[in-house]
This record gives sequence, structure tokens and C-alpha cells, in this order.
Amino acid sequence: METFTNSTRILLNISGTKYEVTRKSLLTHPSSRLGKLASESENTKKEELYFNRPSMAFESILMFYQTGKLHLPPNVCPNVFKEELEYWEIDHELMEQCCLMNYIQFLESYKTKAEFKNSIIQSDKGTSKPCSSKNRIWRIIDYKERTWLAKLFLFVGIGFVLLSVITLALSSLPEYRRTLTACEWHEYVSADHNMDVEVKKYFGKYDCKMLNLITSGSDFHFDIVEDDDHKELFHEDDNFNERNPEISTTFSNFTSEGLQDGTDIKEGGRRDTTLKTTLPDVTLKNNIFYQIDYLATAFFTVELLLRLCVCPSLKLYFNNFLNAVECIVLFGTYVDIIMFNMKSIYKFSSILTNIIDFIKFLRVIRLLRYCQHLAAVQVLKFSIRKNAKDLLVLFFHIVIILLLFANIIFLVEEIDNINSIPQGWWLGLVTLTTVGYGDLTPESFLGKIACSLCALCGIIMMSLIIPIFVETFVQLYGIAHIGNGSNKKVVKAQSIMFTNVKKIDIKTENAYEKINY
Repeated sequence: METFTNSTRILLNISGTKYEVTRKSLLTHPSSRLGKLASESENTKKEELYFNRPSMAFESILMFYQTGKLHLPPNVCPNVFKEELEYWEIDHELMEQCCLMNYIQFLESYKTKAEFKNSIIQSDKGTSKPCSSKNRIWRIIDYKERTWLAKLFLFVGIGFVLLSVITLALSSLPEYRRTLTACEWHEYVSADHNMDVEVKKYFGKYDCKMLNLITSGSDFHFDIVEDDDHKELFHEDDNFNERNPEISTTFSNFTSEGLQDGTDIKEGGRRDTTLKTTLPDVTLKNNIFYQIDYLATAFFTVELLLRLCVCPSLKLYFNNFLNAVECIVLFGTYVDIIMFNMKSIYKFSSILTNIIDFIKFLRVIRLLRYCQHLAAVQVLKFSIRKNAKDLLVLFFHIVIILLLFANIIFLVEEIDNINSIPQGWWLGLVTLTTVGYGDLTPESFLGKIACSLCALCGIIMMSLIIPIFVETFVQLYGIAHIGNGSNKKVVKAQSIMFTNVKKIDIKTENAYEKINY
């Protein structure tokens, strides 16, 4: 690099545009590139020094040496101007406050976009060879490429999830449930340890296939029909009704010699024994719901096995929260199928079935996995992660305001209206979030004022925090759509542009400290 002369004026050629500047002006900032060159120069020969740098950005650099004030050029990208500052060895923290805020905000936004783009690139990387069949299948079932086959698999998967969830919801409605058959009642009575001993003894005498069930309101009539081949199963228990007045039974006997009094003869030489009793209200899903559930479970099982066979890394696969939940749901489904088909009280237990149904409802989380490579979902996940600190601040503000106003409400309200501090918490929470269920309302004048202030604090707090989250989402949504565009050159250019995040790493904390309001 050629050196400057000791003359009072120095000629700078910036890409053909010439600037004359005094040596004294350059020495005002000796730590910069031009200041170092000016201070180290000892030659007396006047020379023109050429720099292959953009002249438009250099005008602000030159003004900085002349006036001591550094401003952001209006027609230059802040990221380009950042590179110029680095080349001329000028600290961006010397920028004037009117431009420093815009400069920092732009670079932070650029850094956020770069991190988002790199997160997408990293998620698309795999350990399989790019052209291998395993990698191709993995990209299809994980919807990382927009082929018609990938879209078909995506729609089929979403369809099975929705079908499974809707079926599970409909099966909880009374009109879509059925009463137990005679064999199921036989199994229920035999497995229920709390059932009356005499009733269990009575049901234990007969095969469930011999039972005919007739319902009348809450009463259940079991007709036991037998032919001559099973006469030995019948006997008369005269004391049964005395021990169980709520159960009325009629036993009919007949022998080969003739019929006794009170015997009821059926066609074909058959006789009946009737049990009338009141049993618990137990219902089961219609069989069609079980068949749909088996079909969906089969699809999810095949899909899981296929994913395990072609996924790039099993360790990374199971480290994913959604994949772990999927395995738990599928395991719970098979437990339900096995236990239901076993002759046990499980299928009639509302508590156990509700737990399994809750686990099955977690299948709706599969929708997030199916859609995790869609632009909106990627932006939403990254926005939540990026604004986690802001959301945490919002949560702490809610807790502080909630505790403050809840205690005030408890103190000013009558004990008959708000009888505990937790009730005050509940009223404060629904008021702070502007939900207002109406189950609790303030009645005193001071209580209404406290709730009004609580609601206003909630509105102000939401209006301050939420726009930060929305701004990040809107900015990244456009970047995501560029990345998913059909123009491959644009996609490649975006990938190259956002490859190195370290280049835009700036010390924003120190810069903000230098801004005085």
C-alpha cells in the first residue's frame, strides 16, 4: 500500500471519484485506516491513492473525518455500510444517535433472518447420501420436497389423524355408544369383584351364549333358554329371592316324564329361566369405531416403521419431542387393543379407558410433525424461540400484576363473594387476560375499580409485548416464502447470503448503552 505525503492536501481516488482532504482531518481519527496511513507517511512526494471501494458509501466516511459526525447514508444498505466501516476500520458505535438506532435494528433483523434461514438449512441436512433411495423416501414422508407424491402422503397422513380424532370424539357421545351384549354382561359380572355374590353365582351357572338379553329402562332381563341336552344345569333355588329382594328370579323345571306346575314351555321343547336385576350404566363404543381405530393404528405403525428404516439418524429422530410423543401414543394404542381383547374388567373401566383415550387424543400433535416444514409453522416455531425472553417477561408481568390485584380484590370484597385468595387469583386472571367467564364478579365499588384497573393493565401489557412477536413473524414469513419459491436461483442465492451468521455479529448491548434519550 502506498503512503501519504506530508502535504496539507491529500487526493483520494475512490473508484474513479476523486476527493481532496487535508492530512489534519485524517489524523483526527488515528485508529482508522486512513488515519494510520496518514500518520505513518514520511514521503514528501504528493501522490494520488486509489481505493476500489463504493464512492456513495465513502461520502459518509469522508464527512466523518471532516465534521466528526458519522451518519448512515440514506441510499446505502446498512449491511453494505457495515462492511465499509469494517474496511475503513471505524467503529459503528461512533455513529450519531439519529442513525445508530436504525443501523442496529436493521442488523438485528438481518441476523434474525440469517439464523432462521440457517435453521431451515440445518433441518434439511441429513447423513444419508443426497441421491440415495433412503434419502429420497425420507424427504417424501417428511415433506421436505414439494413433489406430488410427498403431497399425497402428507394429505393421507393428515386425513388419518383427523379421522382418528373425530372418531374418538364421536365415540364419547351417548347416541354413538351401545349397551353390552349378554356375553359382555356375563364377562362384566364375572370380573367385577364388587358385584353381588349371588348374582355372580347365578351368572356362573350358564354359558353366555345361552343368555338372551331384554332391556326395559334401567331393568335387565336375562332369559336362559335350554333344551333337553342341558337339563342338568337347572336346579331350583327357593331362597334366592329372599336373600336378594331386588332380584326376582323364576326357575322352571321339567323332566322327561312330564312338567311340574309353573313351568313355561318354549317351542321345540325348550324352557327358560329369567333373571331380572338392575345393573350399572355401562356402555361401549360402536364396533365401527374400533375398526376405524385399528385401521388408523395400522397406518401409523407402517409409517413409524418406514420412518425408522429411512431416517438419517435414529438418535436425532428420538431426540425430537414430536417423534417421542408419537411413539408413546402408538404404544398406548397397542396397550388398549391388547387389554380390550383380554377377558378382563379393563374394557368396562371408565377411568382406564379415559386415560387411554386422552393418550390417543395426543395424535393431534402429529399434525405439527406433518406440517413442520410448512413456511408458517417454521416461522411460528422460530418466532417463539427467538422471542422467548419477551414471552418470559410477559409471563412475569402477568404474575406480578395478578398477585397484586388478586390480593386487593380479596381485601375489598365481601367474604360471601370472594372467600379465599385463590378465588381472587382466578378473578384477577380472567380479568387481566380480558376473558371474563362471569362465574365470579366484583360486587363492591372498590372491587369494581380494582378489576377495571387490572383489565386496563392487561390490555396495555398485551399491546406492548405482542407486536414484538408479530413483527418477527411477519419479517420471517416473507423470507420463508422466498425459500419455498419455485425459482431455484433465488433459493440458492438466499442460502448463500445467509450462510455465515458470524459476519453480522454486533455488540448491540454496548451500542444501546451509548444512546441517550
